[in-house]
Amino acid sequence: MQKKIMWLGLCVLLVAATVLSSCKTTTTPATVTSTATTTATATSTTTATATTTAVQTTSTTAASNVPTYGGTFTYFGEFANQAFVSWDDVTTGGIAATQFNNPYAESLVKGDIDTFGPRGNNSFDFQHSLTSQIQSYYGGELASSWEMTSNPLGVIYHLKKGIMFTGNANIGMAARELTAADVVYHYNRNLTSSVLAGLYSSYVKSVSATDNYTVTVVFDHFFAQWESPIGLDGGVQAMIIPQEVVKAGANNWKNQCGTGPWILTDFVADSYASYTRNQNYWGKATINGKTYAEPFIEKLVYPIITDDSTQIAALRTGKIDMWPKVATTYQASLAKSSPDMIMKKWLVCRVDMLRFNALTSKYFTNKDVRRAMMVATDFQAITDSVYQGGDNFGFPFAAGIPAYTAINQLPAADQLLYKYDPTAAKKMLADAGYPNGFSCEVTINSSNANWNDVAQTLVSQWAKAGVTLKIDKLDDTAYQASYSKILYADSIMEVYSTDDAWAVLYSNRSGNEGVALNDPVFNTMFDKAQATPDVASQVAQQKAMGVYSIDNAFSIGFTNPIMLNCYWPWVKNYYGEISAGNYGDITAFAKEIWIDQNLKTSLGY
Repeated sequence: MQKKIMWLGLCVLLVAATVLSSCKTTTTPATVTSTATTTATATSTTTATATTTAVQTTSTTAASNVPTYGGTFTYFGEFANQAFVSWDDVTTGGIAATQFNNPYAESLVKGDIDTFGPRGNNSFDFQHSLTSQIQSYYGGELASSWEMTSNPLGVIYHLKKGIMFTGNANIGMAARELTAADVVYHYNRNLTSSVLAGLYSSYVKSVSATDNYTVTVVFDHFFAQWESPIGLDGGVQAMIIPQEVVKAGANNWKNQCGTGPWILTDFVADSYASYTRNQNYWGKATINGKTYAEPFIEKLVYPIITDDSTQIAALRTGKIDMWPKVATTYQASLAKSSPDMIMKKWLVCRVDMLRFNALTSKYFTNKDVRRAMMVATDFQAITDSVYQGGDNFGFPFAAGIPAYTAINQLPAADQLLYKYDPTAAKKMLADAGYPNGFSCEVTINSSNANWNDVAQTLVSQWAKAGVTLKIDKLDDTAYQASYSKILYADSIMEVYSTDDAWAVLYSNRSGNEGVALNDPVFNTMFDKAQATPDVASQVAQQKAMGVYSIDNAFSIGFTNPIMLNCYWPWVKNYYGEISAGNYGDITAFAKEIWIDQNLKTSLGY
C-alpha cells in the first residue's frame, strides 16, 4: 500500500508539472564519430521508418518545426517493475542500476542512432542489443575514436576533450573535466571487482593512460566480447563514474555524478528515480540545419511500479509517457481508453526458457530424454495462450541475428523436435528407459506470471507423454540462489536475450554461473569461437554451436514474444528506438526527444 501511495503522489506531481511548448520536426542528426577513423553525418529523415507493425497512430494535431526545452518525460523501462537493488553493480552484481545509471553516467562507446538508426540511414533499428557481430553500428560517446592494435594486442581510445563531470556538493566534488585517468581508475576497479573479475575481464592485461585523453587497453589474449565490458554500454561496468563517488560510497544515490545529459536529483526506494537537465552537457543535436544543446527534456522520471494494474493505469492516463514493453493483451483496451496513444508492435528478443539440469538430474542428464521433452512440448499452444503471438523458432538466436539458423535449415531430426507429438515423445522416453514415464520438477520465480503460466501448461502437455511435472515456486532471493548455485533438482525457468548470440551460448559453457551442464565438445567449440578475431568466422562457429545446442536439447526456448511499444503523441522527435546499448539504455535518443506540452494539454492530459 505504501508503494502505491508513493506512486499516486508522484502522478499528481507529474500532472501538475508545467513545461514550455514544443512541436514535432524532421531531424538531421548530429555529426558523430561512428568508427575509429571516420566521422559520419546522417542525412535528413522526413519520416520515421518503422521496422515493426504500427497498431495505431490516431493523433492528427498539427505541429510546427521548432524544438522546445523543458517538460517532464516519464519512462517505464526495463527494470521498472522490480525492486531496485543497488546503485553500484560493480560491487553488488545487481542489474537494475544499469538502466538507472544511464541518464547521468556515460560509456566510451554507444550505438550511433543518428547515423545508422531510423533517424539516419535506417540500417539498424536499435531495437536489439549491439553485439560484437554488429560493431559497425557503434559510435563514440566519451571516446571520439578508437582503433584495434596488434602489437600489443588491444584497443586504444581517444577521449573527447572538454567533457565535464557535473560534480556533487554532497561529497564536496566540484565540476571537473573527464580525463583518461578517470577511465583507467574505473576499469581497473572493474578488473579487481569480486563480481566482475572473471571471464569478462580475464583477457585484459592492463589499462593505462598514455596522456590526458588517450586510454590504452592491452589484451592478454583475444576475447570476442571485448567491446562489452571495455567500451560499449554493456552494463554499469562500462559507465564511467569518478573516483570521488567511489570513495564517498557509490551505492548511495546522493553521492552519484557523471558526465551524462541528466543529473540524479531524487530517489525514493520502490517508487521512482528522477533526474534534472544537465545545463552544461557536452552533447549537441542538429535539427533542420540548426544546432541545439542536448537534452531538451528538463526532468526525466523513471518510476518503479511492481503492480501490473497500477502500471497499465499509469500508462492509460498519461502518467507514463513511454513504455516499450507492453503485453499485446492490453492492445484492445488501451485503444479504447486511450485512442490518441501510439502503439507499435515489435519482436522482443527476451526469451523465457526452461533449462534442464544436465549435471545432477536423475533424468535430464540423458540427451534422449531432453529431446523427448521437446517433442512433448506444444510450442504454438504456449505462444498463443501465454505470449499472444511471437516467433516459436527464435532460440537460441533470434531471426535476423547473423548466427540464426532457420528451422527449415536444421537437420531433419532436429526439425522434428518442434513438432508436438506426445505419442512419439512417450515412445522416445520408453526407448530411453522410461516406459512408465517419471516425475520431475521445474523451479520458477513466483513473481513471474509468464513462467507460472508456461509451467502450468507444461504440466498438462507433458502428462500426455507420461511425465508428471511439479512446480517449485520460490521467492526472488531463494530463486536466485537456486539458479546461481544449481540447487534445483531437474529444471528451472530463466530468460535470455536471443539477439545477443553470446548470451545464450555463455549459458551452456560449464564453469559459468548457473550452468547446469558440462559438455566437453560444446566447451571446446565455445572457447575456440571466443578466441577468434575474425567476425565472419565467429558467426559461422556460433551458428554451429546453436545447432549443436538444439540437437542436444540443453534448454527449451519458448517464443520470441511480440510486445507493444506505447508512447503518447506529445513525445516528439522519436523514431521507435528501444535501446542504443544494452538493458534498455534510452539516453542516446531520449536526449533528442522533446515534449509538446500544448499538444498534451489539448488532448486533455
